[in-house]
Amino acid sequence: MKNVFKRGLQLLTLFSSNNDNMSTDFIKDNILDYRELGDSAFKRSFERDKALLKEMGYLIEFVNDKWKLSDGYSILGTRIIEEIKKSEKIDTDRFISVYQLIKQYFNLNYEFEKQNINISKIVQAINEKRRISYKYNTSIRKVYPLGLRQYDGQWYLGVNENSIFKTFKLNNIEDLKIGSIPDLHNLENIKINFSWEESVTPTSLIIKLHEDSYIVNKNKFNHKVKNKNINQEILTIELETFDLQGLTQFLLLTESEIIKISDTEKNKLLEYINE
Repeated sequence: MKNVFKRGLQLLTLFSSNNDNMSTDFIKDNILDYRELGDSAFKRSFERDKALLKEMGYLIEFVNDKWKLSDGYSILGTRIIEEIKKSEKIDTDRFISVYQLIKQYFNLNYEFEKQNINISKIVQAINEKRRISYKYNTSIRKVYPLGLRQYDGQWYLGVNENSIFKTFKLNNIEDLKIGSIPDLHNLENIKINFSWEESVTPTSLIIKLHEDSYIVNKNKFNHKVKNKNINQEILTIELETFDLQGLTQFLLLTESEIIKISDTEKNKLLEYINE
């Protein structure tokens, strides 16, 4: 978590100190954590960091402008929020929380429709034993779907990928396509186990944050609340989760303070973040 937050700050600092578009090579050379990575690992980390910064209102896009001498990445969408931050009359934290809440409200119908379309396609592929492909966290997956299951308010897809059973969150699946050939496999879907059903323990931790921030962002990841306490709008919450990706985004978006986490759980989380 610390490394992701540090890279995010370094990216924002790098863009704020350069007016020209920046190439990937320039970005990699000027951020130490990127410099030590191989090309494929750098691309994964950079895409993940861009996605997290986008959630915070900072859009990093590749600019190909024929009127400029060089192509490269540029940061967009920060002028409004910077003006808001300058105003002493505006509570910036509350503004961002309300913005996130409104954004989620307007996206509800679109997300619901998109999810229904994907479920319909997946059910067809399962029944006809077809292969499907989709984009998941910037990588393309080609898999055999075996089952759909709802858990804690979220839909999950169980698949066979290279003879390994894996679970994918339906909300993160994009550009789903069904293969044209039916009856491609004889895989059974009766005994499949989803990630929360496996003989592994969830990540447990206690975090501290503003109550408003938790209410707005709590659906970013699947988790079970074991205990919570509110003191002057500050929420201390004990939770457990299997959703490390969602937990990472939640911690970064809310600037949560981790009060208690075991060394084992900490290493598990750091191992996931540094992949």
